[in-house]
Amino acid sequence: MVEQENKLKYDSLEYWKGEIKAGIKYRTIYGKSRDWNTYKMMYRGLWNKGVVPVNIVYALGRSLIPQVYFRNPRVAVKPRKPGYAIHARVVERLDNYLINETGLKNQLKSGVLDCYLCGRGPGILGYDSEYGFNPSFLSTDYPDLTLTQFNEDKGHKIEYSDNVKPGFPWYMRCNPMDFIVPWGTGRWEEAPWFAIRKMRPLRDIKEDPKYINTNDLKAPFKSRLETNEEGGTTAQIRGQEDDSQNEWAEMFEIHDKRSGLVFVITLDHAKFLRKDEDLIQVEGLGAEVLGFNEDPDYFWWSPDCRMVETQQREMNDIRSMASKHRKLAVLKVLYDKGMLEKGALTKLLDGDPKAAVEIDAGPNGDIRKAVALFQSHVPPDLASAAREVREDVREIIGFSRNQMGSFEESSGRRTAHEAEIVRAASMIRIDERRDIMADHLEKVIRKMNQIIFKNWSAERIIDIIGQDGAKYWIRFTGQEIKGEFAYGINPEESIPEDRRTRKAEAVEFMQIATTVPGVDMKYLLESYASNLGEWLDPQMLFPQSEGAGRSPEKAMQFNDFMRQQGGQGMQSNYPALGGTGQGGF
Repeated sequence: MVEQENKLKYDSLEYWKGEIKAGIKYRTIYGKSRDWNTYKMMYRGLWNKGVVPVNIVYALGRSLIPQVYFRNPRVAVKPRKPGYAIHARVVERLDNYLINETGLKNQLKSGVLDCYLCGRGPGILGYDSEYGFNPSFLSTDYPDLTLTQFNEDKGHKIEYSDNVKPGFPWYMRCNPMDFIVPWGTGRWEEAPWFAIRKMRPLRDIKEDPKYINTNDLKAPFKSRLETNEEGGTTAQIRGQEDDSQNEWAEMFEIHDKRSGLVFVITLDHAKFLRKDEDLIQVEGLGAEVLGFNEDPDYFWWSPDCRMVETQQREMNDIRSMASKHRKLAVLKVLYDKGMLEKGALTKLLDGDPKAAVEIDAGPNGDIRKAVALFQSHVPPDLASAAREVREDVREIIGFSRNQMGSFEESSGRRTAHEAEIVRAASMIRIDERRDIMADHLEKVIRKMNQIIFKNWSAERIIDIIGQDGAKYWIRFTGQEIKGEFAYGINPEESIPEDRRTRKAEAVEFMQIATTVPGVDMKYLLESYASNLGEWLDPQMLFPQSEGAGRSPEKAMQFNDFMRQQGGQGMQSNYPALGGTGQGGF
């Protein structure tokens, strides 16, 4: 009886409402989420009236982000077991295609900015639909996808993100203010559930077939920027931003590891809007969280902005004081009443260096008694104080002046060895962050692949390079390419390269390739020609050869391609290798 009561409590709507409120409170107290808006205002350059800012927060962010995120992320996939080399080639080609197709790079870049401003950069994984995948709505005309992104009456879209494509996995950045974990969570890997807050128009919710119990659903908000969360911005936004054409509902989508279910609730509705199997839970919950400044106790880590907030305010104070001193230092003139006529005073104050003013100095003949000039100065200590603040900021973040985009101050000549030692020491923190970023991307790609293996039952076509160095087009399903793989992402330094540099590197590589027997020079030349510009069409320069797999129209079956390439089609429990069992990874 006790176990039954606990189960009912765990699955009840009121239980989850309480958990959501506790999770928000946890974020507010230990994540200091009320300060995040202040950091964002600093980053945007919005300051109180009368402040003369030097936007350290913005400058650091724009210097940090390009050095951490990957401008051109690429994944290398290697098989963990013999016989999976062809599988790994297909998965690698597919992963790098999805990185570009789903806009993953920009989502990761936004996650780095979230870490800088809020300490954490959560991202959500999904498949087919932004608001959840339900296979009961799979289309009979289009394989492996639903049409819940459109309403049934007129076929109008009710989902609007361009990064979410029907029948494809996706990864989207989640605003940290919309991300909730249970009270007391210390590590993301230990979280029993997570929730995301979503604002959605009421009409779209009622037209989405995935939701139930929507007849009595209310939409109390007039803007997607409003919220009734503790520390929210309702009072600030209401009256300033108003979308009077829409009614917005605040939903919480809960992904529960214990039950394997996904729940959708609102805090002011008496029924579940959704209670289905969570099909995105593969290798853990359907989310990944980025972070750089680890906290020993709490899930919510410290943002970089918090570390330099005091220095930012100090620098603004120094510049504001210097501005006031400069205004006081404007030339002041005192003159004896009646000694200067109006026209003479105008000549004295204008910018003409040849101006001459005639005055009557009186019986004493001392002109100094007629006119006195006063001019104050800006205290030189303010400049040295500003330099100290900048040094403090660089020490906190771990940046040198060069990494901030300026030259080091001259202090004698330096040898190349000394410069390399300084550069290597300054890159320690950046390399650590880039390594964290690479691990994060690997986890995202690994989960996206598991989603593909599970849901792609219909054949897809993709081009890969075979073991003979030639390009082939093959047909495959998710089960056929399923396997266990090792993923590699190189967190190299992000040094800007122009077109000329890339061209020189390509030419140097081709010169080396000519000395290696068996290299497909046609493929190298075709790749090189594809980057020469619009005046050259590689397809016309290198027409595709005839035969199976050499064009999309003649794509080969995956198993046929494996046999052609000499793959070992051994019988096993793995469907990817043509086995008959039900085992797998």
